[in-house]
Amino acid sequence: MLTSVRNGGRAGIAARVLLTIGALLPYARLVTLRVIYVTDDYFASDIFNGELPGRAMIGQLVRHGQVPVWTTQLCSGIPLVGLPADPIGLAAFALFPPAAALDLYVIVLLLIAAHGAYGLARRFGADLTGAVLAGFAFAGSGYIACQLKHLSIIATVVWLPVGLELLDRALEIAPPASDSAQPRRGGGRRDIYIAAFGLTFAVQVLAGFPQSAYICALVYGAFVLFRAIGDRRAGFSRARLTALTGIGAATLLGGAAGAIVLLPLSALGRVSDRAEALGWIWSTRLAYWPPNFLTFLRPYIYGDISNNTYVGPPFFWEDYGYVGLATFLLAIYGGIREWKRPAALFTIATTVVAYLFVLGQATPVFRVAYLLIPGMSLFRFPTRFLIVVEMGLAVLAALGLTRLRAEIARQWQPPSRVPVLVAMGLCAITSVDLIVHQARQNPIVGGEEWLAAPPSVAVLRADAAQPRTFTPGHRDLHRATFLMAHGWSNVAPFFALRDTLPPNTGGGFWSIPSGDCYAGIAARWYVDVWGDHNRDGLIVSRLSAHDFAHRTLLVHPALANVLKAFGVTHLLSAYPQKGAPLTFVSHTGDAYIYRVDGAARARFVRAAREVKDDREAAARLLDARFDPDREILLHDVTDSIGPLVSGPGGVPAEAAPAARAAVTYEDQRQLVVDADAPQDGFLLLADTYYPGWTAEVDGRATPLYRANLSVRGIRLPKGRHDVRFTYEPPGLARGLLITTAALSALLIWMAAAIYADRRARR
Repeated sequence: MLTSVRNGGRAGIAARVLLTIGALLPYARLVTLRVIYVTDDYFASDIFNGELPGRAMIGQLVRHGQVPVWTTQLCSGIPLVGLPADPIGLAAFALFPPAAALDLYVIVLLLIAAHGAYGLARRFGADLTGAVLAGFAFAGSGYIACQLKHLSIIATVVWLPVGLELLDRALEIAPPASDSAQPRRGGGRRDIYIAAFGLTFAVQVLAGFPQSAYICALVYGAFVLFRAIGDRRAGFSRARLTALTGIGAATLLGGAAGAIVLLPLSALGRVSDRAEALGWIWSTRLAYWPPNFLTFLRPYIYGDISNNTYVGPPFFWEDYGYVGLATFLLAIYGGIREWKRPAALFTIATTVVAYLFVLGQATPVFRVAYLLIPGMSLFRFPTRFLIVVEMGLAVLAALGLTRLRAEIARQWQPPSRVPVLVAMGLCAITSVDLIVHQARQNPIVGGEEWLAAPPSVAVLRADAAQPRTFTPGHRDLHRATFLMAHGWSNVAPFFALRDTLPPNTGGGFWSIPSGDCYAGIAARWYVDVWGDHNRDGLIVSRLSAHDFAHRTLLVHPALANVLKAFGVTHLLSAYPQKGAPLTFVSHTGDAYIYRVDGAARARFVRAAREVKDDREAAARLLDARFDPDREILLHDVTDSIGPLVSGPGGVPAEAAPAARAAVTYEDQRQLVVDADAPQDGFLLLADTYYPGWTAEVDGRATPLYRANLSVRGIRLPKGRHDVRFTYEPPGLARGLLITTAALSALLIWMAAAIYADRRARR
């Protein structure tokens, strides 16, 4: 049985207060609820361009009583189902504006990390001072500091120590076979801990980052197995078997509670690039750089990415694990002196194995795990096992400090204060160490100023009723800004970059939709058109390039026609364009704004061309003879589609009769187009095609095609019609049902356990 140490009255309260203050000191400005951090990722900012706008959009929809299932503000339309649904995050962004919500959310997550590590260290045998050190080290660890820009990751992993403590409590209360009285006294309390663990795991899965939840599940499973093997001499009493069975059931219910996130995310994954066999190379290509082990001792021995002095291979923020020099040395000391204790032995084993996983292909260990452990091959970045290393070092350091204090106390007997002063001094040194070294990884700016709409937003709203923007080469612009700013030690250049509305800022913050976006996972046909952070597309990336030497944007003549086909009304750039017939609108702030004449989100098209594959469609879209007003390209056609264009030529150039198509209504699940077709033809809606969308013409179902690589098309008979597109997200209804049932079961389990425990105490 793992050692348990009870908190000690006022001293325990004082320790918790001190821990709370120390854990928040590196991010003290968050307490004002008026700032945001804008940590960079070299090609974009995962927090400012990714997590924050998405969560702000979802929060706004929830605040207005809408279910967040779809948005046309990003990516020419993209599902919102499958995004994080953890209750703390949802509540924060639904109740508060973005800056306050972000600040409050991060404060809560940091405190969960700190107090969770504190509680686990106490369970494993640390004294109060050692537990405070564990809380400082875990909440202030390099992993959390660098991954704070990935809210979903942090919202998952901060619960890891909490989950382990709950498991330890549940297993401790299951008595050996020789004890017949304890089950009656402890069954209710045991079930409280088990149900609480199930709810904790549910929150982790709902946080929306399956890899981190999977890593935590592996640690939980390893802990339960370790305890089961270690307790075998005591015999497997009925109560002990009941506890193990209950933990298994709670884990399954916790995982099932995430169905509302996992099922839609799985449906999206099946139409993304990740639907293909990814393989060993994909899983390990962004590997840990083994020399970065030295950063546990000296954090910036190879330089610091925040000021662009880092000289190692990418990515610094995936490899950085500094937890304080004193923490690391105390962890070594604790491991050596306490290894015979079960708690220390488990912590040592998980820390070492996790670090071997972090090393990836540098050792054969991860290869064996990749082949033998189900699910391991689904993820990349083995470096994300670093959170287990961080937790292990924090707990071992707590045990080490506890042992060191005891050793000093043998030499300095009471009333000497030397042991206490040494222990408190090491805690203070660690706190200052982490404040100095970790805070720089997350530059903090004023939220009101940073989230204020740039001047380009007003220009776009004045120039078009329904604008849709595109910023060519935004990743190149961002890299150039990163180099000019020397990392993010100077955020002023990034502030200026906002004027060009790089994804996802326009749609996420200022209701200016964009044709493309920055998405972690997207349909492969969307990526074929626009590209993403993993690969260039077949279309847009070929049509523009920045000439940084002459500060111009080189544009292929076909770009205007392509953007017109995808409903993009305006192009924004940090430099003036050269080589394309785009209409200049304004130079405001740091953005040049150009209009794409003739762009329309919905349009009538006279004829269709069936294409065999996406490459044929891409070649046709890039052909100078392609006219989006006269021709639509259809994929995966299984029926007769009416007028077809064949051969290498295009549609005849004679003038077409007047046609009209306009979006008259849309919400999260439905879009209505009022269309007047002068002849039989097709309606092209320049919104991204996704499974789950269906179409009706005057109330009658009609086939919906993927068109022009990535958007939607239907047949449209001659005459005026009411066209209705309806979205039923794949997996959402079933996911909602499973999530509701699983959470209800866990809450009922918890209520029943509390009732049973109260009755047993009477």
